Amino acid sequence: MQNNDFLLDGERLNDLCLDGRFIISHKDKYCFTSDSVMLANMVRANSKSKVVDLCAGGGIISILIALKTSCQKVIGVEIQEDMADMATRSVAMNKLEDRVEILNADVKNISDFIPSGYADIVVCNPPYYKTGSGETRLCESIAIARHEIKLTLEQLIQSTCKILKFGGLFYLVHKAERMAEVITALSQNNLIPKQIYTISTNNAGIADTFIVVCKLGANHGVIVQNIKHD
Repeated sequence: MQNNDFLLDGERLNDLCLDGRFIISHKDKYCFTSDSVMLANMVRANSKSKVVDLCAGGGIISILIALKTSCQKVIGVEIQEDMADMATRSVAMNKLEDRVEILNADVKNISDFIPSGYADIVVCNPPYYKTGSGETRLCESIAIARHEIKLTLEQLIQSTCKILKFGGLFYLVHKAERMAEVITALSQNNLIPKQIYTISTNNAGIADTFIVVCKLGANHGVIVQNIKHD
């Protein structure tokens, strides 16, 4: 099959600039941003690593991790059926079915389909904004991806703890304005921040987003770095 054979009406191919690989997106639905790409690039996994990508959207993080690491398996979990379907077709288009599986499921019910302590690594680019805050979007698909309509921060963290091995790593990207809230919630659930990368997109060096790498059950102690992103 040709890549275009995987497309439905309104869909397009986005070049991943990686050995001729592409991912499917829709012009009227949520499309991945550089935050997801940066997060995926942070992940370090080996041939024994089992990775779970929560709030997987169109599958960008799952696919990049599979392409850029030697991980054994990636499971992407996405609540929106249409986004999960796009992700599944992108996985097939890139011939990654043996290593990447997309589940159309609710992260809040994670224990129903992923065993306790299954994951060596959990990664997530979650909805950034609380319901009723941030920019309002008319499209329901985009609103769900950006706002905590279907999943709150606390629910995400609790679900992560259920499937992450003791000593496993959790990679999370979020808005800098919510950093204090995020770090507090992580620590309260024994997900101890070990690295924090603040990401600035302006000459003033003011952080817009950040990536935090946590270890379940680790001792306290964190390294903080800034990344300038153009």
